[in-house]
Amino acid sequence: MTEETRFILDGKEPVPCENVAAWQAFMDDLAGRTVAQDVVGDFQVVTTFAGVNLGETESPQFFETAVVDNGDPPFLSETWEQAESKHQKVVQAVKRLNQITEEDIANGHRFVDCEVLPDDEVRFLMESEETAIAALSPQVTNWHRKGRTIIFKLVNPNP
Repeated sequence: MTEETRFILDGKEPVPCENVAAWQAFMDDLAGRTVAQDVVGDFQVVTTFAGVNLGETESPQFFETAVVDNGDPPFLSETWEQAESKHQKVVQAVKRLNQITEEDIANGHRFVDCEVLPDDEVRFLMESEETAIAALSPQVTNWHRKGRTIIFKLVNPNP
């Protein structure tokens, strides 16, 4: 079994790092490897460089975007630019979630999971098809429903 390759950033590009002490020093500098960080209501969205390939050799994933303390796995990206874009998409999704009121929740607006796709699409998996129907806002034209999934097409991911 071979040892996992470690990476540091050269500007915004991941490069292999053989020196464990140099890699550890780089990883200890969280600010130096943070792509973006936003607070939206009660949610904190953070995108960082992971220091290792979280994907496969043929499809590397060096960056992770997470909604802090929500328990969901992070969204992964290969490049700094993709990570910035994915971060903005997650922020937009969280902004939409923050618009759901206590009354909405009482009326069944419960989502189970959220997925950000690379084509500026955010998918909310609702508790049921009925909750998906109830959650659709008639004022928003960039939403549509497929069963219990609500698909939100980001019009402008960089507001």
